[in-house]
Amino acid sequence: MAWYKAFRSATYAGLLGALAWTVLLILPFQPFSYLLPIVEHGGPGTWFLLAYLLFLIIALAGFGVLSSMLYEIEMQENRHTNHIVMLTGYVLLIAGVFASCGLLAAGGAIGGYAETVKNEAQSQIQSILSGYVDPITFTAFLAILGSALILVGMMEAKSKPSSA
Repeated sequence: MAWYKAFRSATYAGLLGALAWTVLLILPFQPFSYLLPIVEHGGPGTWFLLAYLLFLIIALAGFGVLSSMLYEIEMQENRHTNHIVMLTGYVLLIAGVFASCGLLAAGGAIGGYAETVKNEAQSQIQSILSGYVDPITFTAFLAILGSALILVGMMEAKSKPSSA
């Protein structure tokens, strides 16, 4: 399998996701119209902004760079990677990135709504946010593990046998 194509497809999916996310930020009707004031207010809104920026960086630049590196390995250097290692890494990385960014954004939006719109007490907002910490940590670990497996797969790529 040409893994550079899989990562290129992930980059395209990231681009579509980033475009959709950006559109959601600027929609002028509720509940979307709350998002920019939540981000502007800070606090939990910072979680939302961080999720958006991380998604842009990882899903666009990160997957694009991996696609380019894998193109170099697979097409230019004519080496192949271990399919099981790459597949496991790919699934963990994609799932971890999308889940981490989604959870970070959800926590920021819900906590920011409670703070900015409902004027909840700080203890209530902290309680909302604390429910997201462990799942975000777990999904970020999945992304890191996936990245490590992909790196190992790229470093251990072997030359393809020459056809006689």
